[in-house]
Amino acid sequence: MSKSNSRFIVPAKSSDAGKAEHKNISIIIPAAGMGSRMKRYGPKCLFPTSKGSTILSKIIKNIRKVYPYCEIIATVGFDADKVIDSVPKNIRIVENQLYDTTNMVESIRLALNNAVNDDVIIVNGDLIFNVFTLQNLTKHGSCVVVDSQNRFNKDEVGVTVIDNMAVNFAYGLPIKWAQIIYLTGKELVKFHEFCNDREKNKMHTFEILNMVIESGGVFLADEPKGMQIKEIDSLKDLPRWDK
Repeated sequence: MSKSNSRFIVPAKSSDAGKAEHKNISIIIPAAGMGSRMKRYGPKCLFPTSKGSTILSKIIKNIRKVYPYCEIIATVGFDADKVIDSVPKNIRIVENQLYDTTNMVESIRLALNNAVNDDVIIVNGDLIFNVFTLQNLTKHGSCVVVDSQNRFNKDEVGVTVIDNMAVNFAYGLPIKWAQIIYLTGKELVKFHEFCNDREKNKMHTFEILNMVIESGGVFLADEPKGMQIKEIDSLKDLPRWDK
């Protein structure tokens, strides 16, 4: 780890996890990748967006609006020093030094091993979204955010939903996984256990989610009302609603 920043806590009134002092939550932002189509911008999470912001700064800003009591951990890798210099001092940093030979599971593993809370939200570091996307995620047990309105490209990972529960993740499915997870209880335990298996550090996150489900884990499929979200891979992906 090249640098570790202290955490900062602000007051809040809601009792939802991350919004009240007695219900803290850790939010992990895997942001170690370079983005093969955006190399000239440096780290993918520092891709410039509207009003002089970056993807990462927008993620952090909206997280703090919804979960002001949360611990935020950003996992960095490619051009780590640039990312570290760009984030506020109240963000914890974990460095994935194997970012170029592993997958996102390794970045998540490192962050989970440094998280201090028993409730965890994982937000991919290449997303732009509004505050409605994160609201109320922690009220009904472990869940994944899904998209049935074509907000994500058709080639992204999808999810089979039965009776409002996510039962399988795979490519080629019409309902997409929106790359946000809330983990608590047995699902967090199992997810952490699978991530800690070093032989799985080249796996994709959705493959770990399938393993958790196969071992008895249960995930609500949540499509928050008012959600706006977009995965950013190039300039053309910048959403008009965020300008």
